[in-house]
Amino acid sequence: MAESPKTQLITPPPLEEIARSNPGWFDEAVNAAEAAKMTGVPPATLATWRSRGGGPRFLKLGRVVRYRRRALLEWMAARERRHTGDTGTR
Repeated sequence: MAESPKTQLITPPPLEEIARSNPGWFDEAVNAAEAAKMTGVPPATLATWRSRGGGPRFLKLGRVVRYRRRALLEWMAARERRHTGDTGTR
């Protein structure tokens, strides 16, 4: 029986390193599928939030929807909590 290859964990570079080596990366616009990958939220949920509000800021370019990476990261950071009872208000 053949051995399965070992899974290697890939550690992404720190955001500071990305910003230094790729100026403008944070302000690049990505499509809903890429936004879903970044946030872990299904594309359908992002679409619902776009129509009802409450999701990350987005760009509407005619019929095309895009998200700036910076807006996605800021939106996620604003929802970061220390425990389940943390409401995020101080």
